[in-house]
Amino acid sequence: MFTPLTIKKNHKHYYRSNKQYCWNFSIIAFLMILTPIGAQASPFIDEVIATSQSTPINNYSRQQSLSSEVRHNVYIWQGFEHEWQRFVALRNAGRVPHRISKLHNYIQQPEDSSSHASFHFAQGTGVDGNYMNPKGNYSTIESESINSLSGNVLLQWTDEITDSSTPVANNKIHDIISIPLDVIHTPSSHTDFNIDTDVNNNALTVILQGIQLDLSCNNDLQPESNPCNSNGMWPYIFNIAIDQCEATETHYNCDLNVDIYRAWTPNKGGFQLPPLFEEIKPLNHRLDYTLRVHFSAISAPPTTFSPQTNDDIFTSKDIHQRRNQNTTLETYSPQVNLTQSTHAIRSFGFALSNPELLEQHWQVLGSDTSQQGRYIGKLSNLISSHKQFNQNSQATISQSLWAPITVVNATSHTSIGTRSLFFADNVFISETQTAKGKLCINSTEQAPAFSRWSMCNYKGWLARIIYGGKQQLSHAVTLPLQHQY
Repeated sequence: MFTPLTIKKNHKHYYRSNKQYCWNFSIIAFLMILTPIGAQASPFIDEVIATSQSTPINNYSRQQSLSSEVRHNVYIWQGFEHEWQRFVALRNAGRVPHRISKLHNYIQQPEDSSSHASFHFAQGTGVDGNYMNPKGNYSTIESESINSLSGNVLLQWTDEITDSSTPVANNKIHDIISIPLDVIHTPSSHTDFNIDTDVNNNALTVILQGIQLDLSCNNDLQPESNPCNSNGMWPYIFNIAIDQCEATETHYNCDLNVDIYRAWTPNKGGFQLPPLFEEIKPLNHRLDYTLRVHFSAISAPPTTFSPQTNDDIFTSKDIHQRRNQNTTLETYSPQVNLTQSTHAIRSFGFALSNPELLEQHWQVLGSDTSQQGRYIGKLSNLISSHKQFNQNSQATISQSLWAPITVVNATSHTSIGTRSLFFADNVFISETQTAKGKLCINSTEQAPAFSRWSMCNYKGWLARIIYGGKQQLSHAVTLPLQHQY
């Protein structure tokens, strides 16, 4: 059932990146000089979600699925990086960005302790062709004293843009992840409690394991004057969060909040240089969404396990700054005997806002920055490394929302919410590892003739290395079996 978004207050801390980056002025120096430096990190995403209104949502449905059995091992999703690689003339500044019509990055847990987990990747382009080598990070834990139960919540709906001079579709979804306490073998509790406290001698937490988002445009739902242009969207808010949790007598329930906002771009989806060139790509009036949010619940005695919810980490910078911003996350074990740790994700988000200064060439072209959508070149929100020093746990968070200089500049924002998972020394914990995929998508007939691209099926040895030798919108990578308890 669809319900209005409920905002719950969380204590948050605003981190600054621990590195400063500078521009490479050798590439299109004139344009780069006009690009402002990065802005200070801020909780922009939370502020926009809290103060904005939802637009109409229709045909809403939801379904939760749980794994058939409780396991004693779990592969922990630690985020992703997706970056389009195709370029024109210039290796980085000339990259070809895209709308988002498909975005998959998640871990499919093994059916039992002897089977493999798999890491799944997918991303759609809209109408034009491109390729990428997506990656995802993960860690594994395993012990007879740990119970894990995994599943996903399937959400489906149709949005609708507002009829105004600055059309938007603000999708604000509030749902619930519900874990039966008897299934995960955790005793019931009669009191509400925080996500990091014990449930009658067992610690319990719920973590994200990635997402599957698929968009589609149905011509039957569009005005006759505005048929579907593609299945893609130009996003300006994208946030997935497992928020407050509480226990009833029979279930452990966690708020699941989804906020996906889309809009037109400052140049109406194309590029205008009248009277020579006027490319316009219409904004789809309605889009259909299919979103699976993957999760795992982890339970163990407090002598073995203690989860800790950390302050959110925010970054802000100019969208043309490509390098990731790195932040050190430092946490401390709550118990002397819990000398091992790893980290999981409970929320992640990306957002766009008006730039501090619109670059001069976009001013000349009359770009309307009240239209907040953009083409996207790179999305990165991950835990990239981890070290443990006795009671002190340190992780590096790596984040970026980037687009090349062919996209109207904006301020890009990222956020990530994490949980530190502390364990006793009888639990096997792997280091942070990386799975890598390969995606390649040929242009559709709707792509402009000047940018049409179809390199995926080239069979030369070098082409196969770069593009994969075939069109591949999705890719699943089998993860190696880990330590057996």
